Amino acid sequence: MAWWEDTTEYIYESGLNSQKPPEPKTVWERVNEIFFKETVDILFFFLGVFTYVYFFAIAFLYLSGVSGFETVATKLIRSLAEPYLGAVGIYTILKETRKRRYALEARHFGEFFVIGWLALLIFAAFLAVFTKFYTFTKTLELIIMLSVSIGIIYVGSVVHRP
Repeated sequence: MAWWEDTTEYIYESGLNSQKPPEPKTVWERVNEIFFKETVDILFFFLGVFTYVYFFAIAFLYLSGVSGFETVATKLIRSLAEPYLGAVGIYTILKETRKRRYALEARHFGEFFVIGWLALLIFAAFLAVFTKFYTFTKTLELIIMLSVSIGIIYVGSVVHRP
């Protein structure tokens, strides 16, 4: 007896072949799938990229010592602080919505992101207190504000877990 005969017999007995094929989707269902469901995934991806790029940019800016000078980079980093917090908030909301809607486990843990901000805060504060090269600049003030904000957002998402 060939291997496919067992498979064919199993399908016949289980009734899997008696199901009728799915009905074709309407134009609105396809548009909804493409523009709304896929757009959320794309938004989720770009918000994630933006949050990490901003984190590393602000860390590099402060740790390189450039943040003590008024440059275009420092002005740009400071001007993106509030949109950054909005992006983190939206990213968190999308992540929590996905977990609830699709009952998925998180692939990316927010704990690492929060630990990164906490480590940057402690390291930058240590440098500012114990070295003469690093001082309390507006960038360090921004690191403190963002670290505390990220911590609050994380605590809010942990408290409200399903």
